[in-house]
Amino acid sequence: MPLSLSPAADMLAAIRDYLEAEILPTLRDDKRFNLRVACNMLAMIEREQRLGPRLDAEEKARLQALTGEPGTLEALNRRLALMIRDGRIAIDDPQLLDHLRRTTADALRINNPSWLER
Repeated sequence: MPLSLSPAADMLAAIRDYLEAEILPTLRDDKRFNLRVACNMLAMIEREQRLGPRLDAEEKARLQALTGEPGTLEALNRRLALMIRDGRIAIDDPQLLDHLRRTTADALRINNPSWLER
C-alpha cells in the first residue's frame, strides 16, 4: 500500500464519523434510519479490518489444537464439525466449549461489541 494512504480502517472511521456528525443530524425518518444502518455497517467493517486478522489467527490456533491437524480456517471448521458429528469430540468437551465461547465472543467484537457488555 502506498505510504500516502491511511489504513482502510482509519478511512472507514473518518467516513463514518463525518456521516454521523455532519449528515445524520440533517436527515429525518427513513433517510435517517438508513444512514444509521449504513454507519453501523461501516463500523462493523472497520472493526473487522482492525481485529479480523488477529481473531482469525487465534481461532485457527484453537482449531488446530482441537483437531490436531493443520489447514485453512474453513477446512479446520469443517473438520471440527465432522469430528463432533462422528463423536470423536464430545459436545461437552471443555476445550471445545472454550473454543465456541471465544469464537462467539470474537464474532460479537466485530458485529456488535455492546452485546459483550451485557
